[in-house]
Amino acid sequence: MHAFHQTLLPSSSIHHSLFLPNFTPSTIYPLPKPIDDTAPDVKVIGNLIVAGGENLRVFEIREFQQYPILQNGIVNGEGDEEMLEEGEERLGDGFFDDGNSKRDPVKLETRRKLHLLAQYDLNGTVTGLSGLRTIESSVDGLDRLLVSFEHAKMALLEWSRGSISTVSLHTYERCSQMVSGDVQTYVPMLRTDPLSRLAVLSLPEDSLAVLPVLQEQLELDLMEGYARDVPYSPSFVLSLSDVSPALKNLQDLLFLPGFHSPTLALLYSPLHTFSGRYQSIKDNYCLEIRTIDLSSGGTYPLLTSVTGLPSDSLYLVACPSELGGVVIVTSTGLVHIDQSGRVVGTSVNAWWSYATALKTDHESESRKISLEGSKCLFVNGRDMLLILQNGDTHQVRFEMDGRNVGQIKIDESTSTVPPPSSVVIAGDKALFVGSAEGDSLLAKINEDREVAVDGEGVKEEKVKDDMEVDWDEDLYGDMNDPSNAGLVNGHQKEATGPAKISVSTYDVLEGVGKIMDIEFGIAATDQGTRTYPQLVAISGGSKRSTLNVFRRGIPITKRRRFNELSSSEAVWFLPIDRPSAQKYKDIRDSEQTTMLFSTERNATRIFALSTKANPEQIGRIDGRTLNAAPFFQRSCVMHVTPSEVTLLDNNGRPIQVICPKSDLAPIMSASISDPYVVIRRKDGNVSFFVGDTVARTVSEGSIGGEGSETPKCQAIEVFSDTTGIYRTFEPSRAADTIQLDGQASTSRSNAIKHGQQSRMQLTQQQIKRLQEQEPAISVDAPSMETAMNASRGTQWLSLLTDRGELQIRSLPDLKVVLQSDGLGSSAPTFTDDLIDGVLKDDEIEDQVVQMAFCPIGKGTVRPHLLALHHSGRLNAYEAQPRFTVDSSTQTRRSLAVRFRKVHTQLLPISGGSTKLPYTIIPFDEIEGIIGAFITGEKPHWIVSSDAHPLRTYALKQAAMSFGKTTHLGGKGEYFIRIEDGSFICYLPPTLNTDFAIPCDRYDMDRVYTSIAFDPTSAHYVGAASIEVPFQAYDEEGEIQIGPEGENFIPPTNQRSTLELFSQGSDPWRVIDGYDFDQNEEVLCLESVTLESPGGEGGYRDFIAVGTGFNFGEDRATRGNTYIFEIVETVGKGKNTGSGWILKLRAKDPARNPVSAISHINGYLLNSNGPKLYVKGFDDDQQLMGLAFLDVQIYVTSIKVFKNFILVSDLYKNFWFIALQEDPYKLTTISKDLQPVSPVVTDFLVHESQMTFVSNDREGNMRMLDFDPTDPDSLNGERVLLRTEYHTGAPVTTSKVIARRKTAEEEYAPQTQIIYATADGALTTLVSVKSARFKRLQLVSDQLVRNAQHIAGLNPKAFRTVQNDLLPKPLSKGILDGTLLSYFALQPLNRQKEMMRQIGTDAVTVASDIAALGGFW
Repeated sequence: MHAFHQTLLPSSSIHHSLFLPNFTPSTIYPLPKPIDDTAPDVKVIGNLIVAGGENLRVFEIREFQQYPILQNGIVNGEGDEEMLEEGEERLGDGFFDDGNSKRDPVKLETRRKLHLLAQYDLNGTVTGLSGLRTIESSVDGLDRLLVSFEHAKMALLEWSRGSISTVSLHTYERCSQMVSGDVQTYVPMLRTDPLSRLAVLSLPEDSLAVLPVLQEQLELDLMEGYARDVPYSPSFVLSLSDVSPALKNLQDLLFLPGFHSPTLALLYSPLHTFSGRYQSIKDNYCLEIRTIDLSSGGTYPLLTSVTGLPSDSLYLVACPSELGGVVIVTSTGLVHIDQSGRVVGTSVNAWWSYATALKTDHESESRKISLEGSKCLFVNGRDMLLILQNGDTHQVRFEMDGRNVGQIKIDESTSTVPPPSSVVIAGDKALFVGSAEGDSLLAKINEDREVAVDGEGVKEEKVKDDMEVDWDEDLYGDMNDPSNAGLVNGHQKEATGPAKISVSTYDVLEGVGKIMDIEFGIAATDQGTRTYPQLVAISGGSKRSTLNVFRRGIPITKRRRFNELSSSEAVWFLPIDRPSAQKYKDIRDSEQTTMLFSTERNATRIFALSTKANPEQIGRIDGRTLNAAPFFQRSCVMHVTPSEVTLLDNNGRPIQVICPKSDLAPIMSASISDPYVVIRRKDGNVSFFVGDTVARTVSEGSIGGEGSETPKCQAIEVFSDTTGIYRTFEPSRAADTIQLDGQASTSRSNAIKHGQQSRMQLTQQQIKRLQEQEPAISVDAPSMETAMNASRGTQWLSLLTDRGELQIRSLPDLKVVLQSDGLGSSAPTFTDDLIDGVLKDDEIEDQVVQMAFCPIGKGTVRPHLLALHHSGRLNAYEAQPRFTVDSSTQTRRSLAVRFRKVHTQLLPISGGSTKLPYTIIPFDEIEGIIGAFITGEKPHWIVSSDAHPLRTYALKQAAMSFGKTTHLGGKGEYFIRIEDGSFICYLPPTLNTDFAIPCDRYDMDRVYTSIAFDPTSAHYVGAASIEVPFQAYDEEGEIQIGPEGENFIPPTNQRSTLELFSQGSDPWRVIDGYDFDQNEEVLCLESVTLESPGGEGGYRDFIAVGTGFNFGEDRATRGNTYIFEIVETVGKGKNTGSGWILKLRAKDPARNPVSAISHINGYLLNSNGPKLYVKGFDDDQQLMGLAFLDVQIYVTSIKVFKNFILVSDLYKNFWFIALQEDPYKLTTISKDLQPVSPVVTDFLVHESQMTFVSNDREGNMRMLDFDPTDPDSLNGERVLLRTEYHTGAPVTTSKVIARRKTAEEEYAPQTQIIYATADGALTTLVSVKSARFKRLQLVSDQLVRNAQHIAGLNPKAFRTVQNDLLPKPLSKGILDGTLLSYFALQPLNRQKEMMRQIGTDAVTVASDIAALGGFW
């Protein structure tokens, strides 16, 4: 059997983060300004790069000013009764005090937000991020990104033409340290020199991979026998034993700032120890600071060496240059070591004296904190921020004694952030906290200092006598007068006192985090109507959990029926200015829909909208409506039918026939943007009309101009832009840039020369030089039309000719500013690149039937170009601003926009032609979301947000018509006609559209580890884990007393509770629960079907719970099996009400922990340590043992299919077992004998075939078959390994679902496996038919060879599992869905070339991939 593996929900966990001041050009050049004058000025202060697993994201950190938000959520400065006039400044008291001041000045506050630029799925697991500035950085001013990957790889990346491009890839996987070293304990560490002279990557066996980076032109000229176009010297592997024989067991390393040569601090332990050997070996860590000098053949002088450091040392933190030295973070304290070897430390709990004999200050022991899993970073020269594993932040003060550190003090916790996995300074007074458990945080660093003068502390204000005269004050003013702006005798009164550090929220980057458990269920609101399954995932772990309720599509939440439109084929809700229309205070006039056009067959009805239940029909027009839109400042309606174009008044009566009926070809499409109209006829001819706002007439205009014909087009669009991104470069400056390119060598040499002044950050002089080289932006003279409609923005005309050429023309002059064939060929990116205007004569095989230029986003909108092809292919391009002109010879104006493909998919088409054609309908402001909706056989929502990429969400039903409306007073309402009828609907306020699957998110107060769904009551049950003090007992049950002291951190343990959640309008509220014993934890939780005399058909649903006791190391553990039932109670009396409760039916003690549980044929399956039991539920009261089987050490999962059982063991692989009922007996059919540690094992079924799928702790997936006829199976005693496949992150849990059977099928013929991973991803595995697998396998091979992969990584090598027991890898058998998704991103000519070699076509391949999406 073959399978297809793909990602449903990409990983959102963040393990590595990096801030670069100038990674993209937007940090150097100013951003385009929106048309809206009230929009704040936005500037980019830097780039944030985050990585988690195989996912890499690049953000801009955007800074802007806004009014402070008050506690009630209203922005200060808004909502006042008396609003300021346009251009009026917000002032307090005037010069003359009239005693009637309306308001005081409101100080704007600085805000920062994350703006996603690009997201990449890599063919490797990221292990580190670091920044570099190469010799080319002095030319373009941009930083470079160095990324390390699993298996000792480094890639140097740069930003080029709107995306990341690969400079070089350095691999060390074949060096002797990786081949023969201890790879199991290898922890890769990537470090770069602060001045970008050196980069190192740790290797096994205490070795380093060293990459010298060139910074001087002289270094490049002196290189011999090496390519001169690379910014680095040949790398080499350095063994630390060659530097010093004592350098063993490297714990951490980092480069120190402030040194002339690259200087490395190394933390290592020559001898191993642990807590049981502290009496003999303690303080075994050492620190060495060495300089790396590669100019003299490679020498490593020793600067500082310190021995006898604490045995629980964790990691190093480099101190700023003004402080000097390095900080060692241990689990019990902090140690500072300066360059002379002077040691100063402080302890944070009383365990310090047990872990080390180092003398230190014990003043901070009362904090009683643990530093395992903590992160530290300096926020200024003498203050460090300490973030604990649970997210609590503490300020660490370094108090000086002269020039040396005298004392280290740790303050109380001032704020809380998410549990950190990565922390980095993100610009001035800001930090980013990346979390692997959920949401990450961009935070502001608040420094509150006391005002001090001349270093003497805070001066108390002295009350002067009336006769006392201060001549200095008479000359320079009162130092306490606020009008002096803090000046004291001409000098600024500085805040130089001790700083109090705290953090506050700038922006939140949402993430799912590690998924603990998943469960399928049905929402209570769906029961009785259409039932759509929902997947509930528990994420989080250490602090609190989040319940993520995923659905494959946005739910249709109905408000009321709209029976008048029960047969409409298309609708237009228009905001026409009508005096009789209903007005709403909180809805702008431009958004209040007052008229409705509905097309039904060959007629159009016109309605006047109001709050009445039934709208009033005010007109009827013969003919099907193609488009209708407001015209002449919403006073009229421009209406287009296949035969004519008409201007209507606000009551639907004709005013002027713009294009009368004629014998010409019928009109196929039309686009309207006041005051422009463009239509396209069936023969491809285009007509353009322009309205005169003053005369209120519309006349036909010419597109081609004098002496030129308008080309025939396959799609047309006239659109407006309010974001300011659509702008043009001046032709004269473009020519100047070309002239400068002729002097490239001189300019480059001068730039490199000036660039040596600052190697890590651009100076103001360099930024000014780069901005002066920026091409000039065209500024059009304002016309009367633009003055009257300033809020509309700039307007543009787009034409896609029959030959595939995209033209964008500026309005009203109709000058061509962009020519490209990228849209017709589905290119990944395109700009104004068709300079000569020459197109190939290749026939356009897949024409564009509709294109739409529309903004999409939430918060900050991004302009997009949506193109719908005849084959059903949907391409979405984002219009990104360009700041520099690519080398060209054009002399006309050029559009300063780069279109980058951000999404592509194939919309399903039945039988080669759609039963219901697809139509793109942009919408504005539905619950704050601006996007587009595609009506048709398989409708889709298209949405986006600031920090997340563009998403498309499908609907389960076909949609015939769609339109956004506000006539009922709601901003988030829309009309939709689906199979169930016509409705006014709204988006749920809890809906989250930031992820690839829409979901509702609920933050819980506790940590939950497991969840189950009871189908009978439609309620969920969760197992909560509560941290409680641990109490140790001996075998007799006596309490064991540990070390006593007030500053000891008491050991803690987890105690579980079972909680029942509410459903309906108030979901996920705990309504009942059950508390387990002390030290008892829930290990497994399942919904089971057991035999019950009172159940329908003799069976009933129960909740089964398996637990285990954690008594510590010195006492044997045990467990229990619980059977609960969810029952409904009827209240009696006044103070009691009806509800659902958990009722304990049975409790079965066990000698060992019950780690896995399931059910088969009405019986309970549960593990009991090394045994597997089958038990029956006797009279709903007790469990009776029927059969057992000896398994091995620790059962991780039990999966059942019909009468077969798969039992996986953490150390002994898995067993294939069958249950016999007469007599009761468990029989081992086969087992896997290879030494693998599976976490979950599942059945994968396709028609008459069945295979086993196993996932281990290293993230490897294995497919195995049971074939007794194969000689290698030893008559069926062992299963046969068919395929090994590396998935990346390890799997935490899995669920198997079956495809819904048809009326002709007796059983569901196919299953699908849903996996949850430790990185917060949801993946799936489905079976593939042999013919389809062979075709897609050839496509995968073509993509491996021909597609460009980020960082130059090989996708085939990434999925290959190293198995020393096999002569060659078994890599063929599972298709990589991530790799196959690259196929749709390739240009059409490349797709055609690859398909020619295979013998198929691109549409067939795209249909194959779409068909393997699974059935959830």
